[in-house]
Amino acid sequence: MLDIVVMMYIASVLSGLIIGSVGVVIATSRIITLTLTILHSVLGGGLLAIYLNSVLNLNLPVPLISTLFAIALSILVGELVEKGLHEDSSIALAISIATTTTIFFGYLASRTSSMALSKAWALIAGSSALVTIEDLVKLSLTFSITLPVIYVFFGEFKYIAFDEDGAKAMGLNVRLYRYLLYSLAALSASILSSTIGILATHVVLAVPGVLIMKIFKKLSIFYSCIMTVLVMVVGYILAGIFNLPPSGGVGIMSLIAIAVGAFYGRS
Repeated sequence: MLDIVVMMYIASVLSGLIIGSVGVVIATSRIITLTLTILHSVLGGGLLAIYLNSVLNLNLPVPLISTLFAIALSILVGELVEKGLHEDSSIALAISIATTTTIFFGYLASRTSSMALSKAWALIAGSSALVTIEDLVKLSLTFSITLPVIYVFFGEFKYIAFDEDGAKAMGLNVRLYRYLLYSLAALSASILSSTIGILATHVVLAVPGVLIMKIFKKLSIFYSCIMTVLVMVVGYILAGIFNLPPSGGVGIMSLIAIAVGAFYGRS
């Protein structure tokens, strides 16, 4: 039992580090709406993989399929914007595709077997109370990818977000950096969804941007990681105290953190 608890809290720390490193760039780049679209895509891709595994007896890795599906839709949004379509319209189209995929394969998965239904629910609500070594490896690999890339290209991401035309004039490959950021967001959202769930990931991804920009007023990956690790760990502790699923405790702490950040920012 102790081993399970220890692994659960290690997972909470790793999840916080991933959210902290990616979340501050998401907030800086002003793509929170697109990131929520990516989460819809992660759910749709995950349900697609669950259905195919159940019906065709395949062994497709759900996080990989959901990540690839999310990246594909985010690239679709980027290409449509490049072609002149308004960003809101492009995101709306991607959401429609992701939602339709979610409804269609969610319904089919629920009719296939009780096992497929339980896997689908675990993707939505999270399964971080039953952390495995494989989950820790996935979280560790994701963090080892996201943090170095974001640290190296943090300046480019910020520059493109605030002055895209100037970045193009300087010769930066804006499209490449944009798709790199989309891919990191999709990878992080997919792996987080497999542990804390889609619903909690929706809430917690907004925490770094609010806290850093409202409280610290400084864009810092270090502070972002520290704050989100605290939110994750305290959320897990609350879940244990009130007999809630870990994702429920994380959701509560995320809402508290956002409310505090917003209140502090108005004073």
